[in-house]
Amino acid sequence: MSKYSAKQLASKIQHTNVAPEATVRDIEKLCRECVEYGFNAAVVNPIWVRHALRLLKGSGVKVSAALNFPIGASTTLSKVVEIRNLAAYGCDELDFMINLGYLKSGMLEEFRRDVELVVEAAEGMVVKAILETAVLTEEELGAAARICEEAGVHYIKNSSGWGRGGPATVEIIKLMRSLVSPKVGIKASGGIRDRATAEALLDAGADLLGTSRGVQIVTGGAVSGEVTY
Repeated sequence: MSKYSAKQLASKIQHTNVAPEATVRDIEKLCRECVEYGFNAAVVNPIWVRHALRLLKGSGVKVSAALNFPIGASTTLSKVVEIRNLAAYGCDELDFMINLGYLKSGMLEEFRRDVELVVEAAEGMVVKAILETAVLTEEELGAAARICEEAGVHYIKNSSGWGRGGPATVEIIKLMRSLVSPKVGIKASGGIRDRATAEALLDAGADLLGTSRGVQIVTGGAVSGEVTY
């Protein structure tokens, strides 16, 4: 028997459509589902943030923008400008790709400054750093988690679900939970397609789940097609 009610599970799910081909109708459907099922947030690409905010106004469902997604190789200045634009719209949260090139080059001061400026530009928005754990060594993951916490990131996230970050697993979520203090949340994403997986990740230490399969997870419906995010 499930230890989470459908309502409890939905409150942990950030319902997501960050497909490059997503249309305005797709975003409207996403937002309707967020309200109907009580999901925590709608996660969309930046071009849809204003539209999602209008659709979800007064619903209690937050809007999060997928920033620098899914490669993570934009300049710091371009990210800062885009974040300030999103802040002006009233965006609630950011899921941003870290600069993997800096991290894997050992350029930790450049990496740190990039993250710090993202958090500073966010001006109080909740900031989630996507680490793409599958391409990191354990040492790199530890450094990234430490720097993100010191810079004021609110959540660390294992994968974009679109790049090379890999699926969310119990093992990686437990490891990430061990690398940061309790004040930093953990968001699991990538290949979360059923209730059993969702519950296992929450039990492993995830605070939020990012998935495009939120409706199927809370209703137990069938999943068809390829699952990325």
